[in-house]
Amino acid sequence: MVVDCRTQQQMNDAIGFGMAIMFMGLMLGLVRSLVMETLKAEREKPELLPQVTVEGGEPVPSQYRYLVGWLREPLPEYSLAVAPEVKERKIDAVLKQLKEGVENVQNSENFRQFLLTMSKFHDYSIGNLILIAIQKPDATRVAGFNTWKELGRWVKKGEKGIAILAPVLPPRPTCPVCGAKIPRGARYCPRCGEPVEGEEAIEVTPAYFKVVYVFDVSQTEGKELPEFEVPVLTGEANEELFGKVLALAKAEGLTVSFEPRPYEDPSLKGQYFGKSIWVRPEEPRAQQLKTLLHEVAHYYSESVFHISRRDAETIAESAAFAVGAHFGFDTGVRSFPYVALWAQDKKVLEENLAAIRRVTTTILERLEK
Repeated sequence: MVVDCRTQQQMNDAIGFGMAIMFMGLMLGLVRSLVMETLKAEREKPELLPQVTVEGGEPVPSQYRYLVGWLREPLPEYSLAVAPEVKERKIDAVLKQLKEGVENVQNSENFRQFLLTMSKFHDYSIGNLILIAIQKPDATRVAGFNTWKELGRWVKKGEKGIAILAPVLPPRPTCPVCGAKIPRGARYCPRCGEPVEGEEAIEVTPAYFKVVYVFDVSQTEGKELPEFEVPVLTGEANEELFGKVLALAKAEGLTVSFEPRPYEDPSLKGQYFGKSIWVRPEEPRAQQLKTLLHEVAHYYSESVFHISRRDAETIAESAAFAVGAHFGFDTGVRSFPYVALWAQDKKVLEENLAAIRRVTTTILERLEK
């Protein structure tokens, strides 16, 4: 049978065109699926902690403007509510105190105290963590004057409040479709998924701050708070925490191995690589828990937040210490001499402390779920 060449070419062109149409249809379906998944993920994001907008405030003097980055997060709701009889403190005095705290945080013991404070109050900005650590290093639970009153407790007479700084930010906008509050910097409404445009989607850098005061539970008296227990730091293994960290690693798709590796250097207690964690099985249980925390923190540092390997080691060790302290487990770390490496450049120091806070907060939030 003889087939005309032109007819064959037309048939080939038709088949090619049909396949191209099918391919385009598949690609459009894939793109649509990805867009819908993105919108779904944005809608399912949990609401942020309640944030408070304060009025008034003072401008930041020029010599302290570089500290603004340490304070940009709004305060948690329970931090405000200031005692009416407390005289407002000028912003210069608090910023000077913060400046000194920033300059001295690289000291080993000061850094350890900063991490201990972070383990208890990880929803505060870095600057306010430093201010709390300086003024009340033994603080375990802080709240505003009126918050304590609502809990049936009153600030003891003569107690001095812990001065912190609240950024003065404009009110959060509401979604024009469903009326939900829009988190700062969000690209979509957390409730209905409506895209956010204009200034609502822009992160706001505060230019004004207000001095507010919080008080530690030890500065109050009144109704007991039986539901709150201050963990006691101990070097013993916390089996409940051990189980939670293993479950978290599994949920993140990580494999954790305790297989013997006699060929490895005995000084190597564990290792993180790709999607796997190895912990030396011969070590005491407490050391295994410390290593597991460190390697999980490595995963978040390097694979989730893409922190450089040069800084990831220090950040992972610091975050592991803070997470352990939050659950009452002392990793035994008493010295952080390597922090001095960051101190030459305050911007680098700020970025690394921010990374420690980010990794610590992420792990704590997921463990507490």
